[in-house]
Amino acid sequence: MIKKILKTIVPKSVIEQGWKIITKFVQVTYSIKFKPLIIRKNTTDSLVFRSIFVRGEFKLPITIKPKFIIDGGAYTGLSTLYYATKYPNSEIVAVEPESSNFSILEANAKRLHNVKRIKAGLWHNNAHLKVVDRQLGKWGFAVEEVAEEQDYDIDAITIDSLLQQSGYKYIDIIKLDIEGAEKELFENNSELWLDRVNIIVIELHDWLRDGCSQAFFSAFNLNEWNEYQEGEKVVMIRKQLLVN
Repeated sequence: MIKKILKTIVPKSVIEQGWKIITKFVQVTYSIKFKPLIIRKNTTDSLVFRSIFVRGEFKLPITIKPKFIIDGGAYTGLSTLYYATKYPNSEIVAVEPESSNFSILEANAKRLHNVKRIKAGLWHNNAHLKVVDRQLGKWGFAVEEVAEEQDYDIDAITIDSLLQQSGYKYIDIIKLDIEGAEKELFENNSELWLDRVNIIVIELHDWLRDGCSQAFFSAFNLNEWNEYQEGEKVVMIRKQLLVN
């Protein structure tokens, strides 16, 4: 109620300035903690940091001890840092397709013993992918599949192959922020891995590509899952986790 009242009487510019001040303070705190923490100036990095470490969009409504986590669309590794410090006994695979973001991911996560970094694009099959700059800032790079004879930037990697390589039976948490590629991911071959996932944290991009949400929710037996909303993230949790 207080938040609603404040929104009606406080100018948006003042609220945004307040968020910037809070975010800057928290950044300084985490810079000391992580050593290094690279936040590029005049990029979308600070907005991603804010959503994770200030607004808490990756907080889960349950307490778990995950063994295996996939960070799909890891960007500069801010989400990877969050998971690695919150769940230090887990093994994390961070996947990021775009070169400039991946180089920062490498730097941010280089001291984390439980993180494996992979420069690739999550896709529904083995393929060659082109990285597409949609002029939306550093967080807006997408991938698209190209024919074998065409120039390409990276190889695709599938979720089921990551799970097989890990040696684990289940993916405890998979986070997906892959700029519309979730449409292909859930329309094709998701039955190969979805039954072995316990928690999904995803940002859906219907505003970029029609049908992302439909493809995502159509892949689930909703009788087996509970849905939550955290900011821009949709969180799906297996019901059996909630009763154990």
